[in-house]
Amino acid sequence: MDEIDLTRKGMSVDKAYTEQRDKGCYKKAFKHYKDPATRYAFAVLEGKILAGNMIKLNAFRHLQDLRRVEEDDKFKYVYDLTKCRAILNFAKLVPDVSMGKPLPLMLWQQAILCLAQGWRDKKGEKRYSRVLFSVARTNGKTYLSNILLAYAYIIEADGLYNQDMAYIAPITDQSQKGFAYITTTFNALADIPAFKREFRDKGITPLHDYVISRKTQNKLSRNSHESGKFDSHHYLLAVADEQGDDQRIGKIKENNGKITSGQIQTANHQFFQISTAYPDSNSYFYHDERMLEEVMMKDYERVLDDYLCIVYEQDELSETDKPELWGKSNPILDLDQQKHDLMIKSLVSERNTKMQDGSLTEFQNKNLNMWLQVKVNSYLELDDINNATLDEPPVDIDGRKVFIGFDKSNMSDDTAISFLFPYTDTDGTNKWYIYQHSWVPLARSQGNINIKEKEDGIAYQEVEKLGYASITKDQFGYIDDGAVYEWLLDFVDEHNLSVQYFCYDRWGTAKIIPWIEQKTDWNTMPVKNVIQSLNEPTIDFRKQMASGKIKYLNDPIIKYSLKNAVLFSNNNGVKIDKEKATSKIDFVDATMDAYYAAMYFFDDISLDKIDKSNPFAGMDNDAINDYFKQDFSF
Repeated sequence: MDEIDLTRKGMSVDKAYTEQRDKGCYKKAFKHYKDPATRYAFAVLEGKILAGNMIKLNAFRHLQDLRRVEEDDKFKYVYDLTKCRAILNFAKLVPDVSMGKPLPLMLWQQAILCLAQGWRDKKGEKRYSRVLFSVARTNGKTYLSNILLAYAYIIEADGLYNQDMAYIAPITDQSQKGFAYITTTFNALADIPAFKREFRDKGITPLHDYVISRKTQNKLSRNSHESGKFDSHHYLLAVADEQGDDQRIGKIKENNGKITSGQIQTANHQFFQISTAYPDSNSYFYHDERMLEEVMMKDYERVLDDYLCIVYEQDELSETDKPELWGKSNPILDLDQQKHDLMIKSLVSERNTKMQDGSLTEFQNKNLNMWLQVKVNSYLELDDINNATLDEPPVDIDGRKVFIGFDKSNMSDDTAISFLFPYTDTDGTNKWYIYQHSWVPLARSQGNINIKEKEDGIAYQEVEKLGYASITKDQFGYIDDGAVYEWLLDFVDEHNLSVQYFCYDRWGTAKIIPWIEQKTDWNTMPVKNVIQSLNEPTIDFRKQMASGKIKYLNDPIIKYSLKNAVLFSNNNGVKIDKEKATSKIDFVDATMDAYYAAMYFFDDISLDKIDKSNPFAGMDNDAINDYFKQDFSF
């Protein structure tokens, strides 16, 4: 099979599919597989069904994997059509809670059930131990989750004893409402002839908080992230609703770990996660969406082969004004023309209302399933933050000029050093490459990095492995200024950097400041942390971000800090601030200090007061040294 990397310039999922199709690579799959998931994948990639890029990637992944079943001996999965038929036949019997009778599933809904159940490993167990499913509001998520839970309880757990299953929501009220639908579904199933004897013989009883079998002790329970009671449970299936909830980000991430670790020794398990988009993109759910997008784009790498990703979302913010494209996030629009016209009318009315009252972002979040940076006075757009990310440095930093910004740790804050490298790309555009390193204190976190990670919402241990941070080793949890100073000097020396300015908050008290002023020949610049000083660099930096002229690596601290930055304003202008103490923006503060001096670089303006009588005026130390090293001839 060809090595396909959709992250390469000029490549797209549409182009890759067309090239492979025209080579005849999908003939066997087209002939042999007539199931809904495969038919849907072909329809999406042939443009017969409107779909966004994430759904196209999932369709491409499915077709590529069908090829691997035949062509790649190392591929350890198979697609079992009997499992597809089983879940689809079962679904035909499950009543919808609103209608009181089974509803015909649309092709996209059938495809989801087939993907989740049909793909198996060589032992016959489900391939996808995790599923991430995201779609806009009112698109039938509840019906699908009810089908999956009922199937797991009645069919998959048949012949087994003491099996755990769960429906999970962020808080108790949400879980009670969701579980009410489940008990209604089970009560309806108990009256269907196909299941009546099964319920009677096994003593299956739907109750307010759980469904229990007196014979097998198999239990489907209601739970919430709020309660956090997941220890000692080994779920055959756990369905977690509203996983993108942005008010309990740390709690959800912690509980997910409990759920999945408890499933390790349970055969054929699955963790099915469902959500629409939420305002705060620091959500782990959004992180996993973007992670899986990259996984699917790098088709050849075969990473996270056991994690299914199905995301119905709009591709661009501009599609807010294009109702004809809203089927990307609302696949239920394709049900029939009457449903389409009624729903479009309601959606357009909702959009217009939200536009008038200033809450359009709510519509984009929930009705178009778009993650946005929509905090009050948020500094940057989420798209700008993501678009600035690179896999590799755009330039070799060795020997380059650099502006350095320094932000000293205060209480529980991190200490951050930001490096701004000016460069000109191949088309002549002046840009900035930013690199950072942070030091993480533990003094206010009981000396425990796990507590610190939960407080801040940053996986510091992973970031340290990537080389972007250092977690303090001090027995009291404080940052050692000497270690920061030595690291900085080593970094500058290792890369032979030409330091233009070392900029810092003039009210900072770090020992590192006098050390640098007295022991190096760098230009230093104190920056007042007031609006009068920071207004211009704050505005200009945002302009450069929006113009695509700021670039950085996929550093979690950089992206997290930029997402958390909000604007504070008064009559004198604006500066960057944060919403709460644990919203880390230390990197942003360091960067603004550096940018205070750096923003004039391409304008060939020096911030030093120039003595016109001095022949060396305007020259930096390197230029002066070079002058005296010249081989003068007279």
